[in-house]
Amino acid sequence: MEVTFDPVSDANIDAYITVGTQSYKEHYLHLWQKRDPSPFINAHLTKASVLKALKDPNQFFYLVKVGKENAGILNITIDSEKEKSISKHNLLLNKIYLLNSFSGKGVGSKTIGFVNKLAKEHKKDTILLYAMKKGKPLDFYKKHGYQIIKEAFINLPNVLDKEKEMWLMKLKP
Repeated sequence: MEVTFDPVSDANIDAYITVGTQSYKEHYLHLWQKRDPSPFINAHLTKASVLKALKDPNQFFYLVKVGKENAGILNITIDSEKEKSISKHNLLLNKIYLLNSFSGKGVGSKTIGFVNKLAKEHKKDTILLYAMKKGKPLDFYKKHGYQIIKEAFINLPNVLDKEKEMWLMKLKP
């Protein structure tokens, strides 16, 4: 299975948004009051929000593809301002969202490998990410060597109180 990572551009930004929105809804509706993720979608998966973020030279957006099919999205930040006390030379893994039809088929593992490669290419000593305290993603990241550092919380309106708890995790690539 060939997994590739196409940088987001004018040519594929609509596909990035469509796949990102669909994959987010497939996996995370349970977090939201009335199963309405619009606060997240509006903040992170609109054309305006992605175009604005693309202007930041530290932001990298990719459309994850399996063969010619869109399988998911990836977003990272190089030298994130978040958690500078842990590492000044970090890569923050913001999003890996895969469509249900590609989950459990090794696409996520190949995506983690790509993120590790990017971290090394950019001479980063730490990869950071936020993961929900419960669910498959936590086990997935642990399987790939990520360690829990500390507790964190989702800070968006309309997230159910029982779903706000997260972990900040790290990996030395």
